Amino acid sequence: MHSYHEQLQTHALNDLTTRAKSGILTYACVWLILAFSYELDTNHPNFFYLNTGIIAGIFLSRISHFIMLKNSIGPKIVFMNQWLVLTILAAAAHWGGMTAWIIFDDNLSDLRTIILIITPAFALGGACTLSISSEIRTLYPSLMFLPFIGILVYQGDTESLILALLTSICLVYIYSSTKATHNDYWAAITNHMVAEERAEVMEKLSTTDPLTQLKNRMFFDSEFTKEWKRCSRLKCPLSLIMIDLDFFKKINDNYGHVFGDECLRRVASTINSKVARPTDCVARYGGEEFVVLLPNTSPQATKMLAQRMIDAVAELELHNGEEIVHITCSIGGTTAIPNFENNQESLIKIADSALYYAKNSGRNRYHSEDIT
Repeated sequence: MHSYHEQLQTHALNDLTTRAKSGILTYACVWLILAFSYELDTNHPNFFYLNTGIIAGIFLSRISHFIMLKNSIGPKIVFMNQWLVLTILAAAAHWGGMTAWIIFDDNLSDLRTIILIITPAFALGGACTLSISSEIRTLYPSLMFLPFIGILVYQGDTESLILALLTSICLVYIYSSTKATHNDYWAAITNHMVAEERAEVMEKLSTTDPLTQLKNRMFFDSEFTKEWKRCSRLKCPLSLIMIDLDFFKKINDNYGHVFGDECLRRVASTINSKVARPTDCVARYGGEEFVVLLPNTSPQATKMLAQRMIDAVAELELHNGEEIVHITCSIGGTTAIPNFENNQESLIKIADSALYYAKNSGRNRYHSEDIT
């Protein structure tokens, strides 16, 4: 089972991957439109092929990451997160460096105006969308802005310095706005997971007997109805056994209710350990009485299981100080193939009747009766 922290990180990684999918496609499309609109492959082939190769490499890396995460194979969640963050930051560093190159190189002057519009848009949109990651929200806009801010300052003319100042102010604004979205995301996801966790706890409390930790009668009744209908459709047998501890009142009277509760816990654990299939249901029916629902189980298999339970309970050693106390149980069972001629209450009545027959016949035994 994943820890709470791992669950949060997994959820955040999936969200970050989903949000980042459109970004790399946008980069590639915008680059291709710029490249072919301005005929960069002809006029500036070195610039074109270098940047095309970098974008293609980042694109392939992101595709590989998405496929591995979708198929749930390979590395751990921490590595997958680092891989995604690094490729996103690599894309930002590349675009920022390319923008600086365009501003610095007079041969690329035709691209300056449009690149100074696109780059801030990418920086602001990407940082806000991907602010799930604290590294991305700060480094992403920095890697896009700082290279060409440096070039503008290096150029030193009034227009360049004013543009550098305005871009720096924009960068500070991005830091501030993405901090708020980052905090809002993590607060929301944490609250969501806490709410889910509490809902699971409440569901468990509503279906679990607090003393024995077996399912309670309310859960059993619901499961019984569901299995009755299912076995009726499939025409398969449904078995039911009812278990009652022998002379349990004497144990409470002689040793007290605290010891009696410990007996119930030990017996419940022993009975539950003999039921292997996840489709079976073991529940505390009331007091010292337990019930086991066995879908698709023959009378012979039911008898064998009941006998194993009787033997296991009889072998228990319950310590009350230095005294060792033994306890036994009686079991009644029945098997039926549900149909319109009988109902589920009749199965309980027959199993209960078989249980009392076992108790009246000397206890510590199993008795079964056929449903009529």
